[in-house]
Amino acid sequence: MDEVRGVERGSYIWGRSVHNIRIERLWVDLTAGVGAKWKAFLQDLEVSADLDPNIDAHIWLLHHLFLGAINEDTLEWAEAWNHHKISIDGERQRSPRDMFFFGTMQNGQRGLDVNSEPVEDPQTFGIDWEAIEDTTIHAHHEQTNVSDTLGSNPFYTQPPTSLSEVCVPDVEAPLLPEQLDALDSFLYTLPAFHSRSMQARRAIWTAALSFCRAL
Repeated sequence: MDEVRGVERGSYIWGRSVHNIRIERLWVDLTAGVGAKWKAFLQDLEVSADLDPNIDAHIWLLHHLFLGAINEDTLEWAEAWNHHKISIDGERQRSPRDMFFFGTMQNGQRGLDVNSEPVEDPQTFGIDWEAIEDTTIHAHHEQTNVSDTLGSNPFYTQPPTSLSEVCVPDVEAPLLPEQLDALDSFLYTLPAFHSRSMQARRAIWTAALSFCRAL
């Protein structure tokens, strides 16, 4: 966002925020439901199945084999999450989809009431005091975020020295069209091809890597 819109424009939220406990809880749920499984799977391939993340062809093969499955798992998780019930103080439990639909019906597509009452204490507005003490959320944040280091002036609020970033190389297919067709035809004959278990996917990786090395 800084590169596109310029620095110090407030284009995104950075750092820890007591006003953003819902999204922290969402990251915990997403990691538990999808991220942790695939992270462990990829680490296992790197340790014991000859995956080398520094080889572009290996990255391409991972994408070719598993990107669709990762997207499918993520979409299924999102659909389930959008229908799960959330506790709201003073209201009945409602799902995110339910809140979005009826909120749009009530407030319009913007979802904002321009005539809303002024907030008496903006500093504490929106803080989930119960969730902010949740040790699970704190533990997940510490495990998945690099500790921020202070600049020369510890009293000045500033962006962290490092931000979470995943650099994915733009890798072209290293196979000729006929070789890619041969790989896909070979994979389709494998019993593991039709399974969604991680053990079957490991077998798919091993077989595909061996096939490509033999070309």
